[in-house]
Amino acid sequence: MATPVEEGAPPFLRRTLPLLAGYWSFGQFWGFWVILVYEFQRAHGLTDARLGVLYSLGSISGIVSMLVLAPRLQSIPMRTSVPLSLGSFSVGAFLLAALPTSLLVVTFLFGGLGNGLIDVYLNVAAQHEESRSGRPVLQWLHASYALGGVTGASAAGVLRSVGIDHRVGLAIAGLALLATAVWNRGASTEPAARDAVSSFSISALVRHPVLWIPAIVVLFAFLIEGSMDIWSGLFLREELGATAGAAAATFVAFAGSLFIGRLFAARVLFGLGSRRTILIGGLGAMIGAVVVVLAGSTAIVAAAFLVLGFSISAVGPAAFGLVQQSDADPAEAIAAVATIGYTGFVWSPPLLGWIAGAVSLRAAMGVIAIATVGILLTGAFARGGSREP
Repeated sequence: MATPVEEGAPPFLRRTLPLLAGYWSFGQFWGFWVILVYEFQRAHGLTDARLGVLYSLGSISGIVSMLVLAPRLQSIPMRTSVPLSLGSFSVGAFLLAALPTSLLVVTFLFGGLGNGLIDVYLNVAAQHEESRSGRPVLQWLHASYALGGVTGASAAGVLRSVGIDHRVGLAIAGLALLATAVWNRGASTEPAARDAVSSFSISALVRHPVLWIPAIVVLFAFLIEGSMDIWSGLFLREELGATAGAAAATFVAFAGSLFIGRLFAARVLFGLGSRRTILIGGLGAMIGAVVVVLAGSTAIVAAAFLVLGFSISAVGPAAFGLVQQSDADPAEAIAAVATIGYTGFVWSPPLLGWIAGAVSLRAAMGVIAIATVGILLTGAFARGGSREP
C-alpha cells in the first residue's frame, strides 16, 4: 500500500525519498553502534583486539559482498536488490542484539554481507536517479547517512542515560532498517542494474590511471568516516571517561557538522573547484584530527569533531567531481572510484582495532590524522579549478 507521501508526490520524490530513508537508517544504525559498542564489548567480554578481529571478519565479508556477490545479482531488479540489502543488514542488527558470544563470528559475517550490499546497491540506485534527474541525489544520500548518525547517537545516548539495555537500541536500529526496506519495495522503476556492469569493477582505473587520484582521496575520506563510526565512542568513554550521554553529544557534533557540510558541499565545489576544496577540507580535517589526538577534555574533542566533520564532508564529493577529468564514462568512473573508496569503510575498523589493542585507543585515533595527510598529499596532484553549476 502506498504511503500518503507516495500518493501525492511526483515520481522523482516517490523514487528518491525511500532511498534517502534507507541510507538514513543505515547511518542511524552506526550512530547507535558508536555509543552502544561500549556496553556490547563489555557484555561479551571482548578486548579491543578481539573486537578488531571481528571487524576484520565483517570487513572481509563486506568486500566479498561488494566485489563478488553484487556482480552476480545484477539481474535482480533494483526494486528488489535495494530492499534486500537493507533487509539483510537489519537481520544483522537483530543478530547483534540477540546472539550469544559464541556466535558473534556469524553475526559479524552476516552484518558485513548486508553492509557491502547497501554500499553497492543504494549508491548505484542513487547514481541512476541523479543521472535521470540532474539533481545531486548522491550528495543528498550521503547527507542522509550523516543525519542518521545524529539521530542514532542521540537516541542511544538517551537510552543509556535512563538505563535501557544496549540490546534494545540495536533492535530499534534493526527495526528502522526493516521499515525502510519495506518502503523501498517497488520504489525504483529501474528493471535491473544491467547497465551498471562496470559499477562492480575497478578496470576503469587501469584504462584511466587519472582516476586513482580521486579514488585514493575518497578512500582516505571514507577511512576517516568509518573509523569515527566505529571507534570514536570507545575513545571518548575509555580514554576520556565520558558518560554515554556526553559521548553521544560529542559524536552528534561530528555527524551534525558532516550533515550540514554535505548539504552545502555543492556550493563550495562550484565556487572553489574540486582540487581547492580537497586541499582546504583536508587541512581543516587535519587540524581537527590532531586536536582530537592531543586533547584531554571531552569539550575540546567535541569542538574538534565539529571542525573535522565539516571539513571532511566536502572532500568525498569533491573527489568524485574530479572524475570529469578522465575520458571514462561518468557512471563507470564514479563506480570504480567508489569501489576503492568504500574499502576504507571496511578495512579501517580492524586496523584501528589492532592498534588499539597493541598500543591504545588514542594511538588508533592517530590513524585519522595520518589519513588527513594522505588527503592533502593526494589532492596536491589533482587538477581542477572552479567550475560553473
